[in-house]
Amino acid sequence: MSCTEQKHYHDEELDACLFFDTYFGADKTIAKKELLEEPLRFLYKLFSSGSVKGETLINISTGSDVSKNFVAADFFKNIILLESSDCCMKAIESWIRNEPGAAGQSHAAEFACSLIGQSTECKKQEEKVRRAIKQVVKWDITKENPLGAVVLPQADCIVIVYYLEAVCKDNDIYINLLKKLLSLLKIGGHLVMIAGTNSSYYMVGQHKFAALAHNEEFMQKALTEAGCTVVSTETHRRKFKSLLTDYESIAYFVCRKDG
Repeated sequence: MSCTEQKHYHDEELDACLFFDTYFGADKTIAKKELLEEPLRFLYKLFSSGSVKGETLINISTGSDVSKNFVAADFFKNIILLESSDCCMKAIESWIRNEPGAAGQSHAAEFACSLIGQSTECKKQEEKVRRAIKQVVKWDITKENPLGAVVLPQADCIVIVYYLEAVCKDNDIYINLLKKLLSLLKIGGHLVMIAGTNSSYYMVGQHKFAALAHNEEFMQKALTEAGCTVVSTETHRRKFKSLLTDYESIAYFVCRKDG
């Protein structure tokens, strides 16, 4: 394989902790604000409004990122994490067990706590999230039934962050995976999707990983085809200037499953 050939999210070259540090790490400025803090602010505003609520939330993100759960744990009792990469799954489990060398996510917890004026409580929030995460489940996208023999409770809310564009090789796979994820959501439940639009790649260390370029129009069509009503959308043009990745904007979709 040529060293210039693009890798895929599920290849062994993906370093889950380096992925997190590159795009969501504590030492980032505009990247941290755009890719980490603004999505947390969005979720806090959404959940605290009471328009999206329930007991069980399913989250599927990328790398070893558990940051969205620092907000979700204040509104949902039970959190289930899905992950399709073995190395990312191990990294998440390492963070849950609070092992040495796990990706440091205290800065994300601190920001989530600052949204409610309790930024000194970040360690307690991390422990709250560890208790709220009831399962970390393999989501094997190579199988017709990605959960295998695992049976999950129907979720009140599913949160998908930067995931589908990172793992899907074409539009058909995207729509198929979206439908399978939505099968885990209750009728009347909500899907929250945060995505980088028109991205063709992202760098992790020396490796370039392929991404599926798609825009808001495609996302809206895919969501409607999968059985959702789009309740609201927002798009924020990219401010993070870097050759690490080429997304154009961050799109936020809030949807309701109708059938």
